[in-house]
Amino acid sequence: MTILSNNDKFLLSYIKKRYNISETSPLYKAAYFLLQRLWQNSICISVNDLKQLIPDFNIKEYSFNNDTPLVFDGEYLYIQRYFVYQTKIINKIDKLVKNGLFQIITGGPGTGKTTSLSEILKNKTKEKILLAAPTGKAAFRMTESLAGKGFNLKAQTIHRLLGSKYLSVNFKHNNDNPLDADIIAIDECSMIDIPMMAKLLDAIPDSCHLFLLGDKNQLSPVEAGTVFADICRKYKNYDKNVYNELTKIYRTDCKGIIELSAEILSGKVSNLSNEDVKFKNLISLDDLYSGYGSLLSADNKEEALKSLQEFQVLCAIKGGRNGTRHINKTLLARAKSNGVKFTPIIITENNYMLNLYNGDAGVRDDKTAYFSGENETREYPISGLPAFDDAFAITIHKSQGSEYNKLAVVYPDTDINDDEQTIFTRELLYTAITRAKKECQIFGSEEVLLKSCEKQTRRASGIK
Repeated sequence: MTILSNNDKFLLSYIKKRYNISETSPLYKAAYFLLQRLWQNSICISVNDLKQLIPDFNIKEYSFNNDTPLVFDGEYLYIQRYFVYQTKIINKIDKLVKNGLFQIITGGPGTGKTTSLSEILKNKTKEKILLAAPTGKAAFRMTESLAGKGFNLKAQTIHRLLGSKYLSVNFKHNNDNPLDADIIAIDECSMIDIPMMAKLLDAIPDSCHLFLLGDKNQLSPVEAGTVFADICRKYKNYDKNVYNELTKIYRTDCKGIIELSAEILSGKVSNLSNEDVKFKNLISLDDLYSGYGSLLSADNKEEALKSLQEFQVLCAIKGGRNGTRHINKTLLARAKSNGVKFTPIIITENNYMLNLYNGDAGVRDDKTAYFSGENETREYPISGLPAFDDAFAITIHKSQGSEYNKLAVVYPDTDINDDEQTIFTRELLYTAITRAKKECQIFGSEEVLLKSCEKQTRRASGIK
């Protein structure tokens, strides 16, 4: 059973008082199950599901409106704030679609999402264009990709685009103070959760052309909802001026990865090994360590930072012998004993003053951390950094928005319990292997891996 947070318990207490009900009331039980579903990343729960869980639940006995803590839309029950977020998203996109100012560009790796955007933008150089992505790493990649197409445009994080307020969940730019732009393009939209998508759309001017780019088949955000996939599903039957799904793959050097990723999405994987993907049941720490050869032999910070694109270990979980904590501890100890100059790190919280963001990857020596900047290397004393982790191994979630030439994907090598089953889905493995541009190794239990390919993420949403 899900353990609710203190905020959830406070909300349940408020619901008891607001509706004058007891903890044995069907409505109280319904609210409890709804909060459980939020922890499982759904933003609502259907009345049909509630009737199965609570046979005596009758939704018609209660009054709901936009001012009550619970909202019922005729099919789903919501916590009010999620219903408000969803309504804002649908209303704003519908308005932009009606005005011919909205387009989705979705597709897997190598299908030309950035190329499609560049073709659109090349005739609009006199218009004010803003670019953004959920993380600093993804924003850097977007900037780099468009620079390769001849554009001198700099992408920024969505938080920076909207203007973060100190110790506030709100932003400087909103419906009353919209962004100043003719065109706004957002990359890696699968990483955006429903509150952030609502706040982003709230700040889009009604006269602005909005482009949402991303892979709808990738992992959903850690937080509730599958908002980009939901938006894609809602608008997929519109013409290409609104919904453009790219399927032709232009990469020629990773055929095996492309073939396996397609099999994973179909849920029918027969073999985890092919010309570009090698599968082993048991993890080899020697293989993982040697994969970082370029980093381990780097003589200076520039070489070390450049090597971060060469190889990365991605883990499905943090705990256990095949999790990030154990692998990081083991590889870091080996690197130190061998006198390695630089080791990898990843930032785990945003710090706007230092221009460092959750997901930013860098390297460190004994006293200083180094990060790639625009035409420069940024240096920070270790003691002044925001929270960070060692990054010989990072979670698959942390890898979104990144690409590496070679990868090692690490899953548990033994059976997993029922509570852990929920995170092992086809989207998780698909996201992992598609971070590789050339080669991928997979370690773990074949049974766990194949079972995960049969399981698809299911998150309830009213965006349809």
